[in-house]
Amino acid sequence: MKPPLRVLIIDDSPDDARLIVRELQREFDPIIDRVETAAELTAALHSENWDVVISDFVMPQFSGLSALKLLQQLNIDLPFIMVSGQMGEVVAVEAMRAGARDYLIKDNLTRLIPAIKRELKEAFVRKERRKAEEALHATEARFQSLVEQSLVGIYLMQDGIFSYVNPKFARIFGYQQNELIDSKTIFDLVAESDRDKVTEGYANLLEESAQSLHFCFQGVRKYAKSIELEAHGAKTELNGKPAVIGTLLDITERKRAEEELRKLWRAVEQSPVSVVITDTMGNIEYVNPKFTAVTGYDEQEVLGKNPRILQSGTMNPDDYRKMWETITAGKEWHGEYHNKKKNGELFWESASISAIKNAAGQVTHYVGVKEDITERKKSIEQLRQAQKMEAIGQLAGGIAHDFNNLLTIINGYSTLLLRSLDKDSPQHKEAEQILRAGERAADLTRQLLSFSRKQILAPKVLDINKQVKNIEKMLCRLIGEHIMLVTDLDEDVGLIKIDPGQVEQIIMNLVVNARDASEEGARIVIETANTELDDEFAATHPGSVPGSYIMLSVSDDGMGMTEDIKRRLFEPFFTTKELGRGTGLGLATVYGIVKQSGGYIDITSEPDQGTTFRIFLPRVHQQMDQVTRASTAEEAPQGSQTILVVEDEPGVLNLVVHTLKKKGYNVLETTDPLEALEIFDQHQATIDLVLTDVVMPFMSGPKLAETLTQKKPDLKLIFMSGHTDDKVNFEKILEKGVPFLAKPFVNGSLVKKVGHALGNEAVPAEAVKEQGEDA
Repeated sequence: MKPPLRVLIIDDSPDDARLIVRELQREFDPIIDRVETAAELTAALHSENWDVVISDFVMPQFSGLSALKLLQQLNIDLPFIMVSGQMGEVVAVEAMRAGARDYLIKDNLTRLIPAIKRELKEAFVRKERRKAEEALHATEARFQSLVEQSLVGIYLMQDGIFSYVNPKFARIFGYQQNELIDSKTIFDLVAESDRDKVTEGYANLLEESAQSLHFCFQGVRKYAKSIELEAHGAKTELNGKPAVIGTLLDITERKRAEEELRKLWRAVEQSPVSVVITDTMGNIEYVNPKFTAVTGYDEQEVLGKNPRILQSGTMNPDDYRKMWETITAGKEWHGEYHNKKKNGELFWESASISAIKNAAGQVTHYVGVKEDITERKKSIEQLRQAQKMEAIGQLAGGIAHDFNNLLTIINGYSTLLLRSLDKDSPQHKEAEQILRAGERAADLTRQLLSFSRKQILAPKVLDINKQVKNIEKMLCRLIGEHIMLVTDLDEDVGLIKIDPGQVEQIIMNLVVNARDASEEGARIVIETANTELDDEFAATHPGSVPGSYIMLSVSDDGMGMTEDIKRRLFEPFFTTKELGRGTGLGLATVYGIVKQSGGYIDITSEPDQGTTFRIFLPRVHQQMDQVTRASTAEEAPQGSQTILVVEDEPGVLNLVVHTLKKKGYNVLETTDPLEALEIFDQHQATIDLVLTDVVMPFMSGPKLAETLTQKKPDLKLIFMSGHTDDKVNFEKILEKGVPFLAKPFVNGSLVKKVGHALGNEAVPAEAVKEQGEDA
């Protein structure tokens, strides 16, 4: 089967056209169209895709050269063979110059088919070459566009000078392209500090010691502003000489963002609070070191796990449900957790949990920021407890003040009544019961005053070891033979300043409390030591103050205490003992004494693990005082001096006046300190002693005494009170040697204190008993 061939013949002779067709039919199946004019040629060219054009050279209305020119104008590349009846060499050359591919004589067409085959082949080659060239041009255009519009700086450099830079490269440095190309070197754009590094990088590349280059350096923009850059490059050739082609990125913002990210990362990693990030299902993807430090879990132990591994079981499940509903709704949740560490220890956390959203506003993660507030909650609870104790103390002090006045009257008149009655009479026994009840009540009020820190003291500089040894035998009798008392006293222990009686009261109350919590065969240990409380201790133990202290501890191995009991331990009248075994004031008294002495109490106790009370009393560096016990072998004698008694409670005033008059004293009396000033002015010469209450309306006892001693410097003074609001200043007055009588007092104490103040001679107690008089 012959191949088809589409042939356009340009000839005015149909016969000549048939000769050409007949020749073509020898090897082809030709499809023929014949035209004679330019218009017909144009129409034919547009109506069909031809393989070859065969044209006569000269025609009446057209010519081969005109036809050839028309094809060229239409930009049609077809094999064009010129055929003529008489074509000389000159004509042939002219035709070939015009663009004809070959020329033939009509009388000799034997070369027609070989010429067509050759031209078809060459046309195919030209077509493929043209396609390749067009593709190359398109690629070059695309590449040029890509380079010119690239967001990355692109450069070509030879001998250190830029042969080409794209617009982005120029913009990075603030230049126009023409300001850099064939003008600037790379070193014009590098900060001086990085020039050696850049020089070495390009030198290694060009010397073939490196296949490519990649480094970061600091560049300099047109107006000297520095920028951070990242350069890539590869070796190439330009005009037969080595060159470098590469890219340049402005990484200033990236480096700033990376630094911000590093800063944020360091902040999270070094954060003093725990940070946890989970996926939307709550599975942990990240925890910071603080989390591992607080919980005891390593990072690998919790990754992929749910934070519920920390649940302690003490929280209400509804709390977790509400938290999850809040954060899944895209809101923030704030609250507290009672969680459990890896070792089983419970702790409190304050947590804030919120959603992390992407640019589209979708929740991708959750982040929790948590702070261990265990110590803070303990401190708050301790502070709350201290405030409650302070409030109770204020109430107790106020009650004790009024009770002391009443008990002074009750106990005083009970004593007078007893001495006026026959010992065998029923009324004597009844009066004894009244006095005993009054004395027990007086003991309770003294404990209340100790707790409320309103008790007026006579502090001494003491060696606490001596105080322990003085009462050690008594303590052994208190606890009984079935419990062992052990003392471990530091021989180098320092000195404290405190009322001696109150030290004994502290020790006795703590030992008795330890005894009641212990079983047969137990041990109670009393220890003393020097210690320092630092700022860290004070920060976690509200109420304590940094400094030097003497530590007194009493430990037992008894039943211990729960947290609930420890919180209420020092409340007045709180007791865990059975009815009749305690008033609930023992530890409250210890608390008050320690606080009044500027000290601190620390308790360590767990159920079935025993209890340790540690008392910290401020250490002093003063001379130790001599402590003597009051003698009971003598009673104060009668007197005849004049005494001014000032007491705002009429019942107490009447008792004091009655008792002193029975002892022979001349007594002036008043309930009003202002009236006392008038009485003193009238009887100044005869008044030997003023006995005054401390707390009174209009003027306090110390203020009254100060006014009177200015008028009469050698005036004797005695203060009496159940408590005072200005305890500190009043104790400073007592340190000067002014006698003090604490309410409630018995009549014997009153007359003894007055007799000693006036210098009256003592009388043996046996002689007084024989006289049967009031003491």
